[in-house]
This record gives sequence, C-alpha cells and structure tokens, in this order.
Amino acid sequence: MDGYDYIIVGAGSAGCVLANRLSTDPAIRVLLLEAGPADNSLLIRMPGAVGLVTHSSRFSWGYETEPQEHMNNRRILATRGRTLDGSSSINGMVYIRGHAYDYDRWAEDPGLFHWPYAHVLPYFKRAQNHEYGADDYRGGDGPLRVSRVDTGLWPARPRNPRRSSPCRRPRNLGSRAAYRSRSTPPSRAKSDRRSRP
Repeated sequence: MDGYDYIIVGAGSAGCVLANRLSTDPAIRVLLLEAGPADNSLLIRMPGAVGLVTHSSRFSWGYETEPQEHMNNRRILATRGRTLDGSSSINGMVYIRGHAYDYDRWAEDPGLFHWPYAHVLPYFKRAQNHEYGADDYRGGDGPLRVSRVDTGLWPARPRNPRRSSPCRRPRNLGSRAAYRSRSTPPSRAKSDRRSRP
C-alpha cells in the first residue's frame, strides 16, 4: 500500500491524540509531521526549567503579540511549542482546562452556542486519564494522564472531589497549581505509539 490515509501536520496535543485515535485501526495509515525536535530534553522534563524552554528557539516558535496599546506598546511572548507534543511539552507540566464560567460566558456570543461548560465537559473527560479516576468532572481512561505532585513545598492534601467542580468561584491559583499538577503529553500517554505503522 502506497501513501497515507491521513496526514496530520503538527504533533501537538491535538495532533498526537488524533493520530493515536486514527491509528487504532490497523487498516488506516497515518503520517504525523512535526517541524521541531523530539521532546526528550531534560529541560522539558523539569518544570523548573519552563523559562528556559519557552524562550528557546529550539523548542518554541518565538511568537509575539502585536504591540499592546494599553501595555506601553509592549509585545507579549505568545509561547507555542516547536517540538513533539507542541506546547504541552513546554508548559511546565501544568494541566489547566479553564473555568466553567468562562465557557458559559463564551456560549452567549453569537456563533459559539456549542461552548457552554456542560457541552465541552464530556470532551475534557474523554481526553483525561486522572490518577484519581473518573468522577463528575474528571476522566479516567483518556490518552492524557494527569496526576498531582507533592513537591514538598506544600503539605500533601487528601483528594478534594470539588477541585474540578464548576461550582467553585474562579481564582488565581498561581504557582501552586503549576507545581502541584503534572500532565503527561499525549505522545507519551500510550506506550504503543511507536509500534503502529
């Protein structure tokens, strides 16, 4: 058989998950292309090195915003990963999916009626494989592994079932969330990814 049934350009989170799902059928040939290098650098594996990889031309495209009028015309770094797993590889191993109130607010705009939290939640759950397993807000068997990390900076806490609840008021979790959550990029989420044609 010559050629491919699907060619996916970009091996970021979406590209890796799509390639993984399509290639579960052995009759389908999938080609996944990525412009950047493999994500096997020690810097990518260390959350504390996030500043080095986000400013590295090896792992980041180096995009910036247009000058921002209300920020003294500064350009703001818009980090986008240039490596296998894309931005998921250079985000300091943080998993954040946004707050329910934001999705519901977006759904009020014309053309975005499919964005309320109740509509997107099943997709988040389907993608997630949380160490606590599935519940009303988390998935338990998706390709994206998510776990909590005890860094010693904060005492370990018992599981809080409301942690992902849309009922919680939005608040800035800052570095606490960055150092207490860890996600495994989708390309490493399935151990059989390299064995497929």
